[in-house]
Formats: sequence, structure tokens, C-alpha cells
Amino acid sequence: MLKKVLYALIFLGIVIAISPLYIKRGIFRNLSDVTDYKFFDNAVVKAGRPEPWNIGKDCNQRQPSEKHLREIEDNKTIAFLVIQDDSLRYEQYWRGYSDSSLSASFSMAKSMVSLMMGIALEEGKVKSIEDPVAKYIPEFDREGTNTIRIKDLLSMSGGLDWTESYYNIFGRTANIYYGNDVEKVIRDLKLVRKPGTEFYYASNETQMLGWIIENAYGRPLPELFSEKIWSRVGAEHDALWSLDKKGGVAKTFCCVNSNARDFARLGKLVLQNGRWDSTQIVPATYIKEATTPASWLKDENGQPVDFYGYQFWIMRHKGLTIPYFRGVKGQLIFVIPEKNAIVVRLGEYISQTKINHHSVDAYAYVDAALEVLK
Repeated sequence: MLKKVLYALIFLGIVIAISPLYIKRGIFRNLSDVTDYKFFDNAVVKAGRPEPWNIGKDCNQRQPSEKHLREIEDNKTIAFLVIQDDSLRYEQYWRGYSDSSLSASFSMAKSMVSLMMGIALEEGKVKSIEDPVAKYIPEFDREGTNTIRIKDLLSMSGGLDWTESYYNIFGRTANIYYGNDVEKVIRDLKLVRKPGTEFYYASNETQMLGWIIENAYGRPLPELFSEKIWSRVGAEHDALWSLDKKGGVAKTFCCVNSNARDFARLGKLVLQNGRWDSTQIVPATYIKEATTPASWLKDENGQPVDFYGYQFWIMRHKGLTIPYFRGVKGQLIFVIPEKNAIVVRLGEYISQTKINHHSVDAYAYVDAALEVLK
């Protein structure tokens, strides 16, 4: 029996030794974590002049109900804050986190890339979302993929061969997360669906958007994001954007690391239609398009898409229309225009039960926030 165990361990060791880097990392990291920035190489996203949030006189006086507080805590939440009229109304941290603790954005970064695309269009670096991807990424100038437009990537309808799986360490999603050559994984993808027809969530499409922006400017996206957005929205701390290797490219489909208060600034930017105070950072017309459902697409049931725009999720709940940023473990920035409010939830778990493509947890967090808001 002991020999069998020993042989099995030796065999497992050999398999791991000859496995690609991303599989080794996936095995030893045991799925993604909000502190993975400690494990990856990172680019610093520089902040500018800090503009601390006002602390409302009634901050934390209005509490979510006991039911919602219990749900927030049970879901491994590390931060929950509610901002209204530019003032903190509620702020709470758990599990040793604070207002300056770094935590991963995961796919909230997709909405950040969308904001950058809006700026690239305004500045003329990208001429039109109707442009073919191949105009900016020559590797896709081949039969089939040369029909994909930037608009298709923005709306998650590029039609490339991709399976979005966060629990398969042998899959492509794990490869671009843990691997050290993101562009190589994506470069040779084949077209399997007609672009611009069917919504299919795929992280490769956001990575390609980042690739387009970088090629259009000839500069790394973390540097551009710092210059165009992060340094202009009053962030109190530098952020980190994880790279595929030292000196490599940013993983633009994920992996911006910051804290709840600074993430909230991105919500304010959307809330103010791309404006920060008196400065228009992202065109208002683009914000409107990005947060409007891509209704020309069909979902997996053949129904018009009413839940997703240009890398933004869109929830309709209790008479409110709420665009939001979303990450895989329940990283969420909700924008509630009707309440002039922003809600941020960071954590380590999200329910896989969904109602119209939105996690049941997301509805609960909005309800909790509404109990706090005036």
C-alpha cells in the first residue's frame, strides 16, 4: 500500500514538473484569490492629487437590516460602502481589511478598459467602434477573424472559440490568468460564431480591447489608465495592475488592485456621465452607450440582451436602472443615478444562482444599500 502511494506521488510530481507554468501555478495557488497581486508581477498605476471622500454626519447611523447584514457577512464580504451626494453614508470592513487594504478587482477591470476605450475614441487614437479589430491587431487580419469589430468585443459578441471557466486549471481562462504569455494564448483563436449576433461572456475579448488601446497609443495600458483616469479622479492610493510576467503586458481582462474607497471613484465617474467635477474625462455619449443594453444581440435563450452593454452589466431592480462593474468573487461597483449614489462591495465569494444574469447576491447588496440611502 505504501509503495502504491509513493508511486502515485512520484507520478504526480512528474506530471506537475512537465506541466506548463500556468497549470503549476493553478495547482499551487488553488484557484484565484483577492490577494493574488502579491503573487504576480505588477505595474504601478499612479494616483494624482488625493481628494478624500466626505464623511457624512450620519455615516453608519442608518444600517442595513439584520437580514442583509447577516447575508453580507456570510458571503465573505471584506468591504461594503455606500456613498450618496459625494459623502460616505455607510462603511464597514471585515476579515482584517480596512479603507486602504488592496484587493483584486477581477473582472471589474473590464469596465475600466471600456472607459479607456471611450477616451481613445474621443482622442482619435481609435477611429470608430465599427473598425475591424484587425486594423489595430494585425494578427487578426485573416479570414474569419477579420470580420470582428471593436463593437463586437465591447459587447461580448466577438464569436471566438473560448470557454470561460474559472475552475478548470487546464483551460484558457486559467492560462491567461496564471500564464506568462497572454497574447500568445489569444493570437490563434478561431472564429466559431458570427460576430455581433450572440452574447457570450469571454475574457479574451477584453484582453483584446486592451491590446487595441495599447497598440493605438503605443504605450502600456496601466500607464495610460494612470494618466487618463486614476490620477484625475482623486484616488488616495496608487493601484497595482497585474502583468503576465515581469516587464510583460497587463492582464486587462482582470487584475486591478485597489481599495473600496478608490474603486468607488470609478463609480462616481460613471454616475457623473464621464465627468469629474468640471472636467470631462470620458465622453458622456460613450458612457450612455456603454451603459445601455446591447439589445441587438441574443442571449443563450435567443432573447434580446437587456443586461449588458459595453463591458458594463445593467440591472433593473425596484424601478431603478443600475449599471455596474462586476468581478468573479462579487467585486461590485453599483451606480444608482436615481439616488445619486454609488455602492461598493468587495469580497471572496459570490453565489452562482442568477436572476436574468445577475447574481442573487447582487440584488441583496442593492437592497441593503437602499435601506441606508435617503
